[in-house]
Amino acid sequence: MFDEISPSYDRLNHLLSGYQDNRWRKNAVNYLSSLSSNYKKILDLAAGSGDLGTEFLKLSPQKLYSVDLSFEMLKLNHTKHTSEINTVVKSDAQNLPFKDGFFDLCGIGFGVRNFEHLNECIIEINRVLKIGGKFVTIEMFKPDNPNIFNKLFKLYFEKILPKIGNSVSGSKYAYDYLFESVDNFLSVKNYTELLKKYGFLIKKVKNNFLGIVNTVTAEKNY
Repeated sequence: MFDEISPSYDRLNHLLSGYQDNRWRKNAVNYLSSLSSNYKKILDLAAGSGDLGTEFLKLSPQKLYSVDLSFEMLKLNHTKHTSEINTVVKSDAQNLPFKDGFFDLCGIGFGVRNFEHLNECIIEINRVLKIGGKFVTIEMFKPDNPNIFNKLFKLYFEKILPKIGNSVSGSKYAYDYLFESVDNFLSVKNYTELLKKYGFLIKKVKNNFLGIVNTVTAEKNY
C-alpha cells in the first residue's frame, strides 16, 4: 500500500494535517535536544520518505539508519537524504538487523499504529536501544474521552479525508485504511502503559491536536 501511494505521500501528509506535521516533528526533536546532546546513532523506524529523519539530522548524529518495509518509500528517503550519514534499510520492526544496545535514540513518526504485532515491536525497540536511550513516538491515537470536537474530527476523518486522499493518491483504499488504523489503535494512555510494561520510563506526553495527535517521549529504563 505504501509503495502505491509513495509519489503523493509527503504532499498529502502536509495537506491533510493542515501543514502542522512538520511542526510536530520539529518540536519533538527540540525536546530531545534539551534532554541530551549525545545522539551518535539514531534509528528512524517506519521512516517512510524521511521527514522525521530530516529533523534527526539536526541532532548531528554520527549515523542515521532509516528503516522501513516499503522499498518505494526508502527510494524517496534516499533521494531526500543523500548524506553518507543516512543508511536506508528494508526491514520490519520485529526483526531489526542491529545489535543489542546499538542506538542512542529511536523515533517513529506516524508509523507505530501500522505495526501488526505491537508488543513484539516495542520489545525489539527496547533491545536495540542503550540503557538511557530515548524513544519518541509521534502518532494519531484514539481519544481517551471523545468530545464534540473529536466527534466532528472523526466525521471528517472517516468521510471526507479518505475521499480526498484516495483521489489525489490514485489509491482505492489507502486513506480508508488510515481512518481504520487510528480507529482500531490504542489511546495514548494505553500506549504509555504498554511502554512502561516493556521497560520504558515516560519522560513527556505532549498533546499536539485534540488529544488525537500526541508526541510520547520515553527512556529505556531496563
